[in-house]
Amino acid sequence: MAWDSSRPVPWQRLIREWLIYVAIMVAIVFIAVQPSSRVGAFTGLFVSGPAYLAFGAVLAKFGYSRDRLRRATQKTRNEPPLQQARPAPTKRTGGGTPRRR
Repeated sequence: MAWDSSRPVPWQRLIREWLIYVAIMVAIVFIAVQPSSRVGAFTGLFVSGPAYLAFGAVLAKFGYSRDRLRRATQKTRNEPPLQQARPAPTKRTGGGTPRRR
């Protein structure tokens, strides 16, 4: 899709996702990183916020929406399988008796 400046950017969703990511990563940093290295890890986490929001905004302007992806996967689950089982052969379809020549 092409860039469309009139497409809305879901700022609340992007910010909420980033805050959830930061909360999980802060817990992991407290558990896994030594106290002397935590400052750099926290700095990286908080610098990732503007980068994540900018990247998400650009994707939204190009038309990316995970809601569409979610709807598409639901449609494929509700559809019948592409290849259905063939019915048993009958005399009319040539499966009853062998042909005589």
